[in-house]
Amino acid sequence: MNFLVTRVDKTWFPKPILQVLNVLFCDMFGMSMSLFATHFIYRYMVLSRKKFLRKYDGRTICVMILFSILFGIVWGVFAWDTMQPFPEADRMLSEKFATQMNLTLDQIAYVGILFYYKDKLGNEQVHWPSVVGIGIQSFFIGISFFLIFYFGFKCYQQTRRLVSSQSNSSNNLQSQLFYALVFQTLIPICLMHVPASIVYGVAALNKSNDFFGQFLSLFICLYPALDPLPNFFIIKSYRKAVRDFFENIYRKLICRRKPIPISTSGSHNQAWKASNVSNISVHLS
Repeated sequence: MNFLVTRVDKTWFPKPILQVLNVLFCDMFGMSMSLFATHFIYRYMVLSRKKFLRKYDGRTICVMILFSILFGIVWGVFAWDTMQPFPEADRMLSEKFATQMNLTLDQIAYVGILFYYKDKLGNEQVHWPSVVGIGIQSFFIGISFFLIFYFGFKCYQQTRRLVSSQSNSSNNLQSQLFYALVFQTLIPICLMHVPASIVYGVAALNKSNDFFGQFLSLFICLYPALDPLPNFFIIKSYRKAVRDFFENIYRKLICRRKPIPISTSGSHNQAWKASNVSNISVHLS
């Protein structure tokens, strides 16, 4: 089993609204899967210098955004239909979570999957809506995973071709872009695809644990913060811009803290110059 639980008594929203927000959270997770893929598709199109991209760049971006939205809508529809509460899940969640936290089911809103449950006679049964829902979501994750690797490899091939036909400065830039691409491939795979696959796989084996759910939630939160970092640290122009930004801040802070010493040497110099001028004038006369 695997559940996304929010506490009604800790928010300002009523339980029905929280139920919708839980599904939207799952929806955004699914939409992010498609955004990974469209990111690599667009990068390959730029590297390969497709002619239609020059003419219809705006339309291409709109189509990719619409694809991601549609991907997320389909994901959300299946999440709404297959991950909603049902009596057996209520009983399981009450025993494993609510009672231990001194809560009632009225104080929590949840969506989730429960592959196996026990009927009134104690026999273990399969909850097929959860199986179908997770099967479809796993298929979507597989599509995203395939597109990332396929177009990532195509980007690698195209980068190698460009290196052989361009100047050293262009080759250096292409190498930086390639290494940034490698890290930007690993980040979503390590933070999104692999954890989600582990959570679904463990739930399918009926060996779920609170740690896996917290593990996935933490990585989902980390992804937006970590995703742009390869560009900032690997691409030279970005790295220089970041360094200059922090150096400017550092200089401003130092200038504010250090008092400016008031020197009287200027008045002495002026007096010295005046005496020299007067001496010269007397000598000439």
